[in-house]
Amino acid sequence: MLDKRLMLCAEFVRGTRVCDVGTDHAYLVAELLSKRKCVSAIAADINEKPLAAARETLERAGVSDKSELILSDGLESVPADSITDIVIAGMGGELIADILSRCNWLEGKNLILQPMSRPERLIDFLCGNGFEILEQRAVTDGRFCYTVINAVKNGTEPFVPTKLFRVLGKLDLNEPSARIYAERQAEKLFREGRASGQTDKTALAAEILKMIGRKDMFNVNDLMILMDKIAPLKNIHKGDNSGLLVGDENAHVTKVLFALDITCEVVREAVKTGAEAIIAHHPVIFHPLYRLDDSDPACLALKHGIACICFHSPLDMADGGVNDIIFDMLAPILKLKKQSVLEPIHPDGRGYGWVCSVGNEMIPNELGKLLKDVFGCTAVRFTDSDRMIKTLAFCSGGAGGNLPLAIAAGADAYITGDVKHDQWITARNNGIALYDCGHFHTEDIVIPYLAKRFKEEYPQLESVRAEADKDPVEYIF
Repeated sequence: MLDKRLMLCAEFVRGTRVCDVGTDHAYLVAELLSKRKCVSAIAADINEKPLAAARETLERAGVSDKSELILSDGLESVPADSITDIVIAGMGGELIADILSRCNWLEGKNLILQPMSRPERLIDFLCGNGFEILEQRAVTDGRFCYTVINAVKNGTEPFVPTKLFRVLGKLDLNEPSARIYAERQAEKLFREGRASGQTDKTALAAEILKMIGRKDMFNVNDLMILMDKIAPLKNIHKGDNSGLLVGDENAHVTKVLFALDITCEVVREAVKTGAEAIIAHHPVIFHPLYRLDDSDPACLALKHGIACICFHSPLDMADGGVNDIIFDMLAPILKLKKQSVLEPIHPDGRGYGWVCSVGNEMIPNELGKLLKDVFGCTAVRFTDSDRMIKTLAFCSGGAGGNLPLAIAAGADAYITGDVKHDQWITARNNGIALYDCGHFHTEDIVIPYLAKRFKEEYPQLESVRAEADKDPVEYIF
């Protein structure tokens, strides 16, 4: 049984005597003769070993008497007498062109050509040497997509094909396989153009995508542009490490994973699922690296060509960022109103966290239960107080050190992530309810927001939350 690639080649056979160049096991010849698509055939190959395998195939098929095996470099030793069709499949486009260029008896022959690479080089040769491309079709087989060209040498006036014709030839883009082939050729052009800076290639890729109804492709820099729009890098806090931390800004991207932390498990998930980039909140490189190996996620990502984009402090301070999301989660329930930024960092007052008035006052224990539900925490640690909560402050992540700011702001409660022992003592001494909802849970809330923004702005880009991105802490109750 032929694979889909050779089945398409067989469909183009029209005559009575076929020559299969580079026959290998002669599966095509055996099929054509068995199904009486032709009367006789030649199986040609440059090496003895494949011809021996071809002989066995033809004998098993019971068509040895209708076939001839010839040791030949291309068509050099093949007699021209009575051959109607020539099949050259499974070779590079340049090699097929070379084989045709060394043969002087191709006039009027039905040529069936299936290039495995460089099809544009074959099309260049055909257009420039008096061949007419009668038809061209594509076929998908598993994860591969092939094109087959049906041509004849009839003295057609030589011409230089357009850039578009070199890539797509006479493919009918209404056919599903042709659209897949065109899309993959566009992806290849896009990668080559981005890597070399050849804008004509990226422009051609965009033209092809437009023809099949797809939007432009994306590169890592496109991801950076949108992230800078969501959380401007100009707001980075001194000492933070945000931006493109691993990879090439010109690298092509079809899929991006989102995670709070870029761990080795997240990188391996990206490799497995075909994501070319990971966008995270926490920097994958924060402290100096003194050794480079696969145990470090940044090294592992670089090894597999996966870009890592991390927006830390800018996302904490952004409009609609981490702390604004916390406000939006709590405001409807507690009837919060913003009073001031908890820790101003920039001259315009932008900074970390919020101090808010509480319209729906409650006791500390009730607030703790509410926070567990809102954040989806496994556990909430807190220190109680005898004050009703009328003013509260919060700051995402490891902001236990901002407790004095919450106290100074007159807050009755302070919500954050990592809390140290001395901070619990300080809270008790000052009569403020302190809540540790976990670093992960108070910041992981931004990841669905980022994925949603990317799906809205770049709908053609596959944006997925990493399944491996989970709370690294286990709990025993």
